[in-house]
Amino acid sequence: MTANKKKTTTTQCPRKAKKRRCDFKVETKEGRLLKYLRESRNLSVRKAGKLLGVSESSVCHAENGRKDLTPKLIEEFLIAYGYERSEFDELLNGVRVMPDNLRRECLEIVKRIEASKLKSVKVFLDTFAG
Repeated sequence: MTANKKKTTTTQCPRKAKKRRCDFKVETKEGRLLKYLRESRNLSVRKAGKLLGVSESSVCHAENGRKDLTPKLIEEFLIAYGYERSEFDELLNGVRVMPDNLRRECLEIVKRIEASKLKSVKVFLDTFAG
């Protein structure tokens, strides 16, 4: 006696991609300012996430325009970073000028320099370090 086996075929319905806020980027001045404030306190994204009780990606999404910044969320960032709302508003509205983050920009450039050229760059930088 042979067993009758049913032949079944399954087809997957194409899944409709879920639209998520983090799938698109809307950079804001508030996000850039939060990043500046975090960096001014020498906090890594990881440390900031721990202070806030959120993941690193949540911090990145907020700073880089992949998460909506509500007033409550901004306030949580400011408390964690040790800033007052008034300081944030002054920087945001141009009452106080946010300095360019020259050091970070220079470090980003150094990261892109070929290893063979770094020795020359180091000698040049050493002349300024005194």
